[in-house]
Amino acid sequence: MDTFIDKLAQRKNAQEMIRANSAAEAAKMEQMQNQLKAYDEIMQEVRRVNLKTAQNVDNMRGLIAKCIEKLESIKVEEKTGEDVEKQLTAVKGLLEERLTQTEDIVHKENVKVYRNVQAAFTEELEKQNRVEQESQAAKGKGSSPLLIAVLIGVIVDIVLNLLPLL
Repeated sequence: MDTFIDKLAQRKNAQEMIRANSAAEAAKMEQMQNQLKAYDEIMQEVRRVNLKTAQNVDNMRGLIAKCIEKLESIKVEEKTGEDVEKQLTAVKGLLEERLTQTEDIVHKENVKVYRNVQAAFTEELEKQNRVEQESQAAKGKGSSPLLIAVLIGVIVDIVLNLLPLL
């Protein structure tokens, strides 16, 4: 009868350990889902910023086109000679140079944001891998004494049951 109760207690402990492991895995899964949602929100923000930047570039191009039109209309109205033509060419060149610089700066900022997000993903992945390895190591360490105790209990039970037969 005692051995039956011992075996029942061992099963109950094993079931409790399984339930605890399941609960821990469920909590970890929920944490990972929350992190995934946060990452999705960050990526959506990056996309919004990128779209806004593209709109700003388009607006700048439109404004530059209007400026060039006005400068050309001034050129037609004044027709004062080569000085106006040189100034107009200089202004066009300056505007195009500024647009190119703006596009370069926007591109650099987009690359920085992308790299920052990528670094955050990499760091978080490393943390999760490290936590996973630690939990696997803890599971391995925690189950060894339990396995040894179960084996000793089984050996003792066998010896006690065989002793009267001898």
